[in-house]
Amino acid sequence: MMNNSKILSQNARIAVLAARDLIDEKSCFVGIGIPSDAACLAKLSHAPNLSLIYESGVIGTLPYAPAMSTGSPSIAYNSDMITDSFTVFGELQAGRIDIGLLSAAQVDVFGNLNSTVIGPYENPKIRMVGSGGAHDIACLVPELIVLMPHDSRRFVNNVDFITSPGANKEFNEARINNKLGFGPVSLITDRARFYMSKDGWKLDAPLVGFSYEEATEDLPWDVGKGINQSIIINDDLLNAIEYLPYLKADN
Repeated sequence: MMNNSKILSQNARIAVLAARDLIDEKSCFVGIGIPSDAACLAKLSHAPNLSLIYESGVIGTLPYAPAMSTGSPSIAYNSDMITDSFTVFGELQAGRIDIGLLSAAQVDVFGNLNSTVIGPYENPKIRMVGSGGAHDIACLVPELIVLMPHDSRRFVNNVDFITSPGANKEFNEARINNKLGFGPVSLITDRARFYMSKDGWKLDAPLVGFSYEEATEDLPWDVGKGINQSIIINDDLLNAIEYLPYLKADN
């Protein structure tokens, strides 16, 4: 057990904390970057039968090298099946994928995600890559885990553009009417875990080594005082980092 998670890199802290939320024998639609790292750590530790699915069409894989895109060769390494985007998004729409992992440039209190623009859509400061498969994943998975580095610019009252819908009242009604999944259930940062309530994100607990003040620093929302003690990462997850050595690099 680790008593001070600050010795881990920022990305490693996010990945191990998110990996705790992944359950064995489930299927997981995985985004590129830290979401992929989290899924790999879960599969290398407590969830060996977790099926990782990428939007390029790869099913049942375990990439040991960081992927630059869903088409990177490392994604296909040692996979159970290589299909295409049509197939995996068909599986998603049919309700055969249990959970999704996504990141973005901005997130608001109800888990709406922005990966499209910073600033007004018509004249943005930054125009990003956009949705890719993120919108479909956010709408169709039964449960969504959001992964975000702790950066005040990313946590906003209102995202500049809703690329992927969250769990506010309007979208919840649409999810119920269309028999869709719940949407975002947890927000993982490199300092804490938050869960979705009817009032938006609330603090579950800080990661061990971080105080309440550090876990909630610069968040524009009322996240409460937390319902659990500090989250301690078990040895299985810490040992799994050895298989992904790039996670040990300092950020």
